[in-house]
Amino acid sequence: MSTGNWLCAYAITRNRPSTWDVDPAPRLIGYRDLGVVVSEVAPARFDRIDTLDPVDGTLAELAREHDAVVRAVFRSEPVLPLRFGTVLDGEDAARRLLAAGYDQARDCLDEVAGHREWGIRIRHTEPAATTRPDAAGLTGTQYLVRRRERLKAIQRAREDVVGAADRLEEALRRQAADSVGRARPHGVLVNTAYLVETSREAEFHAEVEWFARELRAAGATVETSGPWPPYSFTDVKLGVAADA
Repeated sequence: MSTGNWLCAYAITRNRPSTWDVDPAPRLIGYRDLGVVVSEVAPARFDRIDTLDPVDGTLAELAREHDAVVRAVFRSEPVLPLRFGTVLDGEDAARRLLAAGYDQARDCLDEVAGHREWGIRIRHTEPAATTRPDAAGLTGTQYLVRRRERLKAIQRAREDVVGAADRLEEALRRQAADSVGRARPHGVLVNTAYLVETSREAEFHAEVEWFARELRAAGATVETSGPWPPYSFTDVKLGVAADA
């Protein structure tokens, strides 16, 4: 990459005049009916970005700036968020990026227009199966019976949670245009992103609240996050002319 006019690229959107109240101040570079949202960037800010520790303050600051610009555009236009750290070597490179993936980007932008991403996470921490009942005053047989009962109760509780979670996911898939599973940290039973048309969000959240009551009664918690730009649903391959 040259040492000239570097541009940080945030998202692809419609090519129509817009202003966004966000820092760094972005602008639009257009190609036909598409545009890529960019801002001027000092090359040194992105040096060694792939080697920075995830908890590094510089990396966190850059990530927050990227998300803030994408969200600002998303408030008024559909967006295809670009990979964090996408840097272009000037306006010609930005137009080449749009030209190279024009058909795919235009189709994907049409698909996500009027939709927002919502995240659903179900947590369930099971009691330790190795926890032993209090043996005081129990015969050996009584102790074993008590322990078997405890293990059966744990298994039934898990089955109740899994069943309710499955019913919730099935109901939400009916309300959503698309869904994708995400990594599940320890204790997380479900971690799914849903692409929901704005006109169906009320029904989507009504389903969440209905099944959340059942899940809470079974010892689980339901967390909702969003609305987000469609980060999980815009895997557009636009590597041409881009460098991170």
